[in-house]
Amino acid sequence: MQQISTWIATDLTDEDFAALAEALILKADVTALPQILLLAERHAGFWPSDRGQLVLAGILNLLVDTLDGGEVAEALAAMHPCPPALAQQALDLLVAALPEGALAAPAELDDAVVFCVALLAGASGQREAVATFLDQARPGRVASFFGPPADAIAAHFAPAPAKAEAFKPKLIIWDLDDTLWHGTLADGDEPALIAHRADYVRAFNRHGVVSAICSKNEFARAKEKLQVFGLWDEFVFPRIAFVPKGAVIRQMIADMQLRAQNVLFIDDNPHNLHEVADAVPGIRVVDATTPECDALLAELLAGQAHVEKSRVADYRLLETKVAERTGNALSDEEFLRKSGIHATFTDRMDNLEFAERIEELVNRSNQLNYTESRIEPGTIRDKIQDIDHYEVLCAFVWDKYGYYGLVGVAVYAFRTRTLEHFAFSCRIMHMGVEDAMIRMLAERGYRLEASPAFRKPLPPQSARAITVLPYAEPEVRARILAAEAPRDWSKVDLRIMADCQSGAFFHYSRHQAVTDFDNNPRLFSLPQMKTGAYREQSFPRYLVYTAATDFIDWRWEKFSKEIDYEIFLECVALFVEMVVKGGHKVLLFLPPQGLSLKMYELHAGCVPERSRVWHPVLNHHWRSVAAKYPGHFTLVELKDVLAADELVHAHHYVPSALRKISGMIDDWYDGEKAGEVLDVAA
Repeated sequence: MQQISTWIATDLTDEDFAALAEALILKADVTALPQILLLAERHAGFWPSDRGQLVLAGILNLLVDTLDGGEVAEALAAMHPCPPALAQQALDLLVAALPEGALAAPAELDDAVVFCVALLAGASGQREAVATFLDQARPGRVASFFGPPADAIAAHFAPAPAKAEAFKPKLIIWDLDDTLWHGTLADGDEPALIAHRADYVRAFNRHGVVSAICSKNEFARAKEKLQVFGLWDEFVFPRIAFVPKGAVIRQMIADMQLRAQNVLFIDDNPHNLHEVADAVPGIRVVDATTPECDALLAELLAGQAHVEKSRVADYRLLETKVAERTGNALSDEEFLRKSGIHATFTDRMDNLEFAERIEELVNRSNQLNYTESRIEPGTIRDKIQDIDHYEVLCAFVWDKYGYYGLVGVAVYAFRTRTLEHFAFSCRIMHMGVEDAMIRMLAERGYRLEASPAFRKPLPPQSARAITVLPYAEPEVRARILAAEAPRDWSKVDLRIMADCQSGAFFHYSRHQAVTDFDNNPRLFSLPQMKTGAYREQSFPRYLVYTAATDFIDWRWEKFSKEIDYEIFLECVALFVEMVVKGGHKVLLFLPPQGLSLKMYELHAGCVPERSRVWHPVLNHHWRSVAAKYPGHFTLVELKDVLAADELVHAHHYVPSALRKISGMIDDWYDGEKAGEVLDVAA
């Protein structure tokens, strides 16, 4: 049987899948269900077989046991990837096992069976029936036991309220004569600018909606008039010529990599409006001579008030690319190869700086939103910080034409193997960035090419023309941060060396302007003191170091398979020497010791028994260091400041705890700086 780690990358034979499904059911672990269900559709012929029916019965038993144990959230999560057809088969099998007519009297069924029927009905697509069935089963039950699970299942499958999709423009295409100005330029009129329409053009630009021109006029004369009015630079993709508008606008939208559904065309000529509406299905058109026109513009502008970003430069860049490509008659592959495309990917806490942009990208993206998903505003930060369950990967792209910024995001729940988001900006359409993202995820062990979460087919473009650079390279990181989060790096006075949680401490800090932070592989660890690699890094005066960073066997793999105490002591001594000679101040956090064994299941491959034994030994040595050098080391015992429910495990902490620790770092830094001032004054 093939290994489960390759489940998404390899087409299993039916026999292999059957063996895999049977093995996972025998584990009696509900969290293993997604590994079966994500492959269910590819092996639809398996389920009607005798072996398939036995596996399906095993799934039912597992669900009922899980629900009977009160683990409703776990059951819902496990069934999330279940195909509706398979959920219906499971529901039919469950009903067949019940006494005849049992569903007609749901109040007489066991709680767990009721919950399982409701869950399977919802998963099969009968969402409207879930709440009704659960309500029919409530009479005579203990509300405190039945109510919360029933409410959770009903809420999970509650149908979304039906509402028409609001029109969200990304592009407004303007006619000129008797639309943007009064008069007909070709007839010799002296145009009189319609001032409030010009104001709309400028205002939409400020709030993220660009304007283009499609006008039957002489290009040079129209451009001259727009320059006189101070409007020429407000437009992108001007198409000014005596040609039919339908074909021109259809090509313009394609060149701008937009959907017609996000485009508004304004013209005073009914013939032009009908021609464009017929040539470009989905586009919205409005007659410039009617009161409806300005009312619509006012309404659309109000809907964009929350956006404070101009996208004119982005489309100007795209305009340059289109002109060069068509002018040189290059093929797709030739053009990409000559464009000098570069990409870098950010992960883990590095993405906290880009949280708002991530949510905006997913929620704005339609054309290249391959999971057709949305993010509840304000929630992505929790998933970025939950590094024990989620991989959040972002793509930044630039080429010889310019910088495109954060243009792609993938959010993958690796414990349940669920792809929640996979969305991209239309500015990188046909560049192969999606393929580059897929490859980057595959390098991390997440193979998603055939993920059932994709609601749209992935594009055929490969990543061959893209040069991927590590975000850990200083010049790459500097380029991204200069564009996305600019600050004066010469003022950095504090470095947070806490491996993957460093970015969270930075995110919650009030001293971001003077702080740099680590994120694997861009980090400090004690073995670098022995190898000399630390000399390639920068250590400002103030350092925050979480000792847990180096309480892991594999951190020392350059020297031994497990932590070697003598080498550990040698590296600590060298670190202390560097701190003392350099006049550094260190805030030293010691991880909790004496916890349950489960809290020392730190990373894949670690031995929790060893970890629990080593923590008090290594902590003891750090305590002696802090006691010997009180002027350089300030010690914090995390066991004294964090509650049990704030620990994911001994090394990772929930967001509220990260915020608390960040506050401690800020207070320590403030105190040290205040002490400096007093010393100078004395």
